[in-house]
Amino acid sequence: MDTFSRDFGRTSVVPPGKVVREDEHGTVAEAMREAAEAGRDMTVRGAGRSTNTQTLSPGVVIDNYRPDAVPRFVGDEHLVEAPSGITWLELERWLNRHGRSNPVLPSYLDITVGGNLSIGGFGLASCRSGLQSDQVHEIELVDGTGRSMRCSERENSELFRYALGGLGQVGFIKKVVLRTVPYQPVTRAARVEHTGLADLTEFMLNGVQEPWVSSFFGMYDRASWYSHVSLTDDAPAPADPAQEFLVPDYMQFSHGETAKALHHLLEEDSHANMWVDHIFDEDGFKLFTKKVEGMLEEYPFSETLVALYFLVIKRPESATPFVLAPVVDAPVQYLIGIFTAAATADSRGISETRRVLRELLEACAEAKGRPYLYGTHDFDTDLLERFYGAPALRRLRELREEHALTHFARRAFGEVAP
Repeated sequence: MDTFSRDFGRTSVVPPGKVVREDEHGTVAEAMREAAEAGRDMTVRGAGRSTNTQTLSPGVVIDNYRPDAVPRFVGDEHLVEAPSGITWLELERWLNRHGRSNPVLPSYLDITVGGNLSIGGFGLASCRSGLQSDQVHEIELVDGTGRSMRCSERENSELFRYALGGLGQVGFIKKVVLRTVPYQPVTRAARVEHTGLADLTEFMLNGVQEPWVSSFFGMYDRASWYSHVSLTDDAPAPADPAQEFLVPDYMQFSHGETAKALHHLLEEDSHANMWVDHIFDEDGFKLFTKKVEGMLEEYPFSETLVALYFLVIKRPESATPFVLAPVVDAPVQYLIGIFTAAATADSRGISETRRVLRELLEACAEAKGRPYLYGTHDFDTDLLERFYGAPALRRLRELREEHALTHFARRAFGEVAP
């Protein structure tokens, strides 16, 4: 039971009253119906990578982590259907064996498909293909009455728009049907060194826009500023040939490198992890990163900052307008992730870091950005309305009431009423 009392953030302990193992035989539907009828809190936990107790509950926890789940192809358009508890790592391995791949993947793959899609999902190929949620053809959603519904852009479209990016607030994502692309066994890749934030930003605004850049992520790891890109076969050679290298199974390689670099945070219990991601248009990104840059050498970031992480997002023109997803109205969008950690015994480091992250959440709202809902955010009603608008939050509340979900995923906004 201790496993389900903490999440990746490791800042709080919330012991569940009951854990229900997700399976294929109606258990979840029954548990959701019983919890709703009893007015009992309930949430879903996959890999538990939330950082602000979003996947914890004092009531019922649905254990959705199923790395051994088996996907299957459906239809004639290379669509893959997968249980939501499978990890991206296992899904990608399965697809690769069948000559296919996910269009967009995060750099770290040992997180569940459903959990990641419930917050929108970004990845290295977002600079060409948008969100991971933009690759979703259909989901199966279970509400608080135990009813299963197929949701897509054509069927139950409103629930579809609230479910992907909304952190489970309109139901449990049980299955997903995803688009796939041909598998590329070997990838041209390059590491680009930068002199600082201004140089990295310039590369994001211009270099990443070149048509031969297939994927991108930028990083500041306290030691250097750099970018990793993958390149199309017809891309020109970089100015420095030593920058380029060939990588088999590029996404699995990226996952291994990320897991190795962050092992002490991902797998060990010694640190409290307070991670946030924010999305902006170009102007908002410039304003926000300037504020972050001014904090890097000041306490607490001078002690608790692990890394800054950067992505570029270009969504399809026909992309679904997900209501609560971390997206803004711009043809190209920019993500900055702020990864901080403090020893679990360092109460001052934890409290001061949380204070600064709240300050940056305010700055995100001022710059007209949006946060990723898995992060260490301290919301209040005013901030929620600034991010999502009162009408959208009012409709969310109505949907939760209509579908018997008023006690489901209550920590999505930090237990602030939507």
